[in-house]
Amino acid sequence: MSPRMSDLHIALTALMDRVAGDVLAGPARVSEKGQDGLDFVTSVDLALQARFETELAALLPSSRVVGEEGFAGLGATQAPVWLVDPLDGTVNFVAGLPCYAMAAVLIRDGAPVLAAVHDIPNRSTYSAIAGGGAFLDGAALRPRAHAARLAVLSSGLMRDLAGQAPAVLGDLLATFKLRNLGSQALHLCHAAAGHLSLVASREARGWDDMAGALIATEAGLVYGHYGADDPEAGAEQMSLCTTPDLFDTYAAALARSLPPADAPQPTRSTRP
Repeated sequence: MSPRMSDLHIALTALMDRVAGDVLAGPARVSEKGQDGLDFVTSVDLALQARFETELAALLPSSRVVGEEGFAGLGATQAPVWLVDPLDGTVNFVAGLPCYAMAAVLIRDGAPVLAAVHDIPNRSTYSAIAGGGAFLDGAALRPRAHAARLAVLSSGLMRDLAGQAPAVLGDLLATFKLRNLGSQALHLCHAAAGHLSLVASREARGWDDMAGALIATEAGLVYGHYGADDPEAGAEQMSLCTTPDLFDTYAAALARSLPPADAPQPTRSTRP
């Protein structure tokens, strides 16, 4: 790990807590996002993204910052890119449920090299450096052993399984107790910490997944895609994160949730 990357890691995690404290202290205005009334964007999302755009660019002057709000692609430039989800779990935030986070990942030459996910209500920060390990509040993240078999399936994936592969859904329900906390970035961090055995999502996008995926893989888990190999950041990731012994079995099982014409061979990702 280079001294420069270590310093950038320290600065990123400190920035997360400071920015969250500044922005969350103010009032929030809420607007519906989309036509179904099930998703929202708030003034907090927009204010956090604006702060990221300014402060992350200052941390690494040669970099660009791309966020979920107004996402138009990562572009083809070779310059380092920060991909951010300013508020992952906005619906929880609006409802007053204490499970939402900020996520940022630095992508260099197409691969994530540094990531942080800040659990806002708990003021805890998960982070990782590619090849340098995963951390919780600056201490090396050591996944704990647990007896409970807990898995997260996204609502879109459960709908796909119910329609295309009900037997697979039945097997998952018989094997795991299901949870969905409403923040994909935190799902992946909880898997990295050993709280969850498996996390799978159809509809998560790159800004939801990539920071937590780097943290999870640096903690020893496997992250990949049961659908299209290496999807673009703005596309549905069709992602799976679990322990190495479970990945291949469940990637193949979840691929059965896709219509036959759309079901490629599932792959372990070379990058989150």
